[in-house]
Amino acid sequence: LGMGMQSTALYLMSSMGQFERADHAIFSDPMAEHPDTYKLVKWLLKWEKENDGIPIHIVKKNLYQDLMNGVNHRGKKFVSIPAFGGGKIIKRQCTYDYKILPVMKKLRELYNLKPYKRLPLSEMWLGITIDEASRMKDSREPRIKNRYPFMELMMNRSDCMHFMRDNGFPVPVKSSCVFCPYHSNSQWVEHKKDKNVWNMIKEVDTALRW
Repeated sequence: LGMGMQSTALYLMSSMGQFERADHAIFSDPMAEHPDTYKLVKWLLKWEKENDGIPIHIVKKNLYQDLMNGVNHRGKKFVSIPAFGGGKIIKRQCTYDYKILPVMKKLRELYNLKPYKRLPLSEMWLGITIDEASRMKDSREPRIKNRYPFMELMMNRSDCMHFMRDNGFPVPVKSSCVFCPYHSNSQWVEHKKDKNVWNMIKEVDTALRW
């Protein structure tokens, strides 16, 4: 559950019986999402409680603080986001370290597994729509099988947006860290309108230059 358009729509559809019901939803929070995303989190947690939604689990790992301290998630000196350096984009580890690993850790907790205990075969549902088919890939975790419900339903991103609007649900903003270098020019302009967000972006930019 990334809290973007597609994953939020998938969560709600599954909870409402418009698709098979998932067992759990896990949001890995890098603590640097757009403020509107955190408003959505608050709304979705309320909706879950009032509508017997799929249980939502939130795991947190502070990417912003690690970048400010000049370390990766293990405390080693490393820049994990795809920043520009030496005329090229530095290899990123943020998705794996701050999204995938926390989700896998939570999954093991949900299974109540002891260290080194083998993970049961599991399905991980991802909200990738048919207009993003190139993003589909097998899980790098040997005991995880990725599943793409929107491919089975032949739904695109616009379909997800219409689902949200037709049901009176809030339309999510694009889920990403506010300082992610992959933003478009229009996204940077939008971020600049929020003083707190823009200050965070500038702080990270300055920290990465040392």
